[in-house]
Amino acid sequence: MNNAMVRSFILLRGMLLALALTALLPALASAHERRALGPYTVVVGFINEPAIEGQPNGVDFRVTKTDGNAPVEGVQNTLRVRVAAGGGAPKEYALRTRFGMPGAYTADLIPTQTGSYTFQFVGAIDGTTVNERFESGPGRFNDITPASTLHFPQEVPSGLELKGQIDALSGEIAMARSLGIGGAIAGAIGLIAGTIALAWRSGPLRSTRG
Repeated sequence: MNNAMVRSFILLRGMLLALALTALLPALASAHERRALGPYTVVVGFINEPAIEGQPNGVDFRVTKTDGNAPVEGVQNTLRVRVAAGGGAPKEYALRTRFGMPGAYTADLIPTQTGSYTFQFVGAIDGTTVNERFESGPGRFNDITPASTLHFPQEVPSGLELKGQIDALSGEIAMARSLGIGGAIAGAIGLIAGTIALAWRSGPLRSTRG
């Protein structure tokens, strides 16, 4: 193989790699949402993606100055995040800095419910008031995925699925006990009624013999 062919091969390989990376960019971008907040640009999503139910994760919040792209520090002192799952009641978390990553913050959590999540940031960034809501979904950042989608070779029930199975079994046991107690009471009532009826029938016979 001559030098011209080698150079052509290297060039072709580089072009194919560039095309592959270009195809991946929409998927990578959709994992986080970028938004302008006054003079700042923020990027929001989950720390670990794909975001899996029951696995340690966290809110990923990164903020830079739009003009110059400089990271903004000290935000953990003035901003908090309210996390809600599937339209449920939110829980407020403090932000903490990420080691070795200026302008990057997180709130640690373990998501225990699959589906959509919302992050609402409240407070201020360097004096700029913030009350901004971000929701997971297509084109924004990842929903929480069931752990079973990654199980191999066998699927293992999640904690919530096990709880549901245990609750259902407990209900069946309680019903069986209720039916058993009801049957015993009905049997006792029948026995008492039979005894009374027998005694009532026997009473006149005794008086006749006397």
